[in-house]
Amino acid sequence: MKKWSELSLAELNKTRAKLKGALIGFIVFGVLISLTLFLLKAKLVLFIPAMVLPITWLPIYSSLKSVNDEIRLRNAPNVNQ
Repeated sequence: MKKWSELSLAELNKTRAKLKGALIGFIVFGVLISLTLFLLKAKLVLFIPAMVLPITWLPIYSSLKSVNDEIRLRNAPNVNQ
């Protein structure tokens, strides 16, 4: 995979959209799992995977943050000129 600095702005925007969609999808999925377990009055032991689930979102979030930083860096006005 290329580094963020090697990608064009259009590719960065496309990557940001994919990462944002994946993160939103996983969050919705986690909320639905938690609500389902809650409504089924499941045992507390079954909630442990649902509580650990947000930790799995950290790589997606950190990638999204670095893509947003790269986009912000490219859109910033050049101060040296």
